Amino acid sequence: MKMNKTFHYAALFGLVSLLSACGGDDGKPGNPGEPGGPPAMVIDSLVVSFDPVQMQSGVATVNYRVTNQDDEPVVGIPSATFIAAQLLPQGYTNAGNASQWQYFTSESCNDSCPGEYVDHKNGRYSYTFSAGFDGLNDVGYQAGATQRIVVKLGGDSLADGTALPVTNQHFDWQADKDGTSSDQVYTRNLIKIETCNSCHSDLAFHRGNYNQIETCVTCHNADRVSNPDNIFPQMIHGKHLTGFPGSLANCQTCHAEDDTLSEQMNWARVPTMEACGACHTYIDFKKGEGHPAQLNNANCVACHNPDWTASVHNDGGNAQALAQFKPVITKAMRSGDTVSFTLTLENSATGQPYTASADQLDFVSDLRVYANWGTSFDYATRSARSIRVHETTPVSGSNGSFDYQIAGLTVPAGSEMDKGTLAIQGKVCAANGVLGACSDEANSEVVIKSSHRFFATDALSDSGRRVVVSNDTCGSCHGDQQLNFHGSRNDLEGQCQLCHNPNMQADAADNPSLTTADFKHLIHGIHSGQRAGFEGINYPGNIGNCAQCHADRDGVLSVALPLDPGVQPLTIDDGSYTSPTAAICSDCHSSETNKNHMIQQGAVFSGTLSDATAGTESCTTCHRQGADADVLSVHPIK
Repeated sequence: MKMNKTFHYAALFGLVSLLSACGGDDGKPGNPGEPGGPPAMVIDSLVVSFDPVQMQSGVATVNYRVTNQDDEPVVGIPSATFIAAQLLPQGYTNAGNASQWQYFTSESCNDSCPGEYVDHKNGRYSYTFSAGFDGLNDVGYQAGATQRIVVKLGGDSLADGTALPVTNQHFDWQADKDGTSSDQVYTRNLIKIETCNSCHSDLAFHRGNYNQIETCVTCHNADRVSNPDNIFPQMIHGKHLTGFPGSLANCQTCHAEDDTLSEQMNWARVPTMEACGACHTYIDFKKGEGHPAQLNNANCVACHNPDWTASVHNDGGNAQALAQFKPVITKAMRSGDTVSFTLTLENSATGQPYTASADQLDFVSDLRVYANWGTSFDYATRSARSIRVHETTPVSGSNGSFDYQIAGLTVPAGSEMDKGTLAIQGKVCAANGVLGACSDEANSEVVIKSSHRFFATDALSDSGRRVVVSNDTCGSCHGDQQLNFHGSRNDLEGQCQLCHNPNMQADAADNPSLTTADFKHLIHGIHSGQRAGFEGINYPGNIGNCAQCHADRDGVLSVALPLDPGVQPLTIDDGSYTSPTAAICSDCHSSETNKNHMIQQGAVFSGTLSDATAGTESCTTCHRQGADADVLSVHPIK
């Protein structure tokens, strides 16, 4: 059948006014055939709200309302796709089997429809499927099962040219073959797309049409796909086996704790050969290779009960152990080239400090403090000074607070009023969540979360070097300070820069910005796959989405131009320099065309220090905040 065409907006406003004059428009959502308020003129997003599904002889009719971000009705949507599936409950197909989706059908409406599509011209729409679900795709309709309808909209435009963003939203219900639907009695809500997008930005598949997990599972199931590896749990587990930026053993990286997900612990509660085997690929359950032979899932939970499964797929109690030990710098001041500081070792679990110093605590395997000076110019040296606290007798102190000194700081003339940074790193020994002597082989080393504090000449300071990336933004993919470099350094926000700063030199023989170990260039090169040794990096998000890593500072993303005055030129080992903005932009925009554009705007590549710091770069003319080509608007920042 032909779809009802969209009214021209002028005619539509006339209709709305006429109905309003009759007392029919109170500005609230209308029922089918009734006014629903003035139509949306600006559409940044689509919101779909569903009425109960009506069943007649097994044929479903779904009524729904579409609004924009301001709850204004969207009228005249020219196309839509409707997907139907049902969820068989856990154990229905066999003892031990997980709940599973069954695909019925997908019906799309453009110029014509398999079923009946009605635009009620007030933001409300109806769709009646072309046939009853029972028997479609050789799947029998189960009246007591949870049913799902997915509506996919957007990717096209209204009649006046207004673009419609893509959305797919779902409605779960259950019903007999006749009558009105009721709320479903069980679900399979395991993961949220927001968790996936913490790494992947905006996941969308099949030409960008489908971007919700609830949509993916309606098709990626045994009744729709021919390859078992493309069933959703197996497919997702398999795709993350290589290049995963966190620990594969930690299921809750993806199966995040979330009380709004009714089945959030399904990963531990319902072990199956299909789900487990997708990660433990060395096991053939049917043949008994790598595991006692299992014909089906009926006996899995007998050994792999929820508590056991959860315990072997977490950190082994490391978080609990770390809660018992936290080193904190409580005082600091500089005199000449020496910084004096006070270190307190706290037991956060009890709220009490340890009365002994680190060199007297048998569970401290390693504890170091690093220092560098010059937060406004990204530090004076490439190698921070440090002491091994666990091997050092304190200068003084008692009752849990002990005093230490780090000598040999480089304090350039004229920078005496600047600030410095102290960073802590270390390891403790523990087993099953309890700290214990490192000499006991039953205990293993656990890396603590590194931290940093800023200090001035006379005291600690709450401000220091600018924040460019944060441990939270890095942790969205890598886990909360789970990346450990050089043994136990994991404070990516403020520790790494103590050494990985502009004093690191680039190799003049290659693309300099991709060879220096200066933190900003190092990270850009690694994540873009351009740095030697990282060509195969599989960055999971949109590399142009700077907000994936960059932190927000006072409401503005740290990637914004102009750059902070503390950003220094790129130092090259032949004695030359590249001007600051060009050095950073060319980390990603490295083509000769891009470089020529920068040079035309005053950038200096491999020039003298005086030229690279002369301020000739005019990048901010076009790319500053609010300019026509503001970097915050030309990058796909989410």
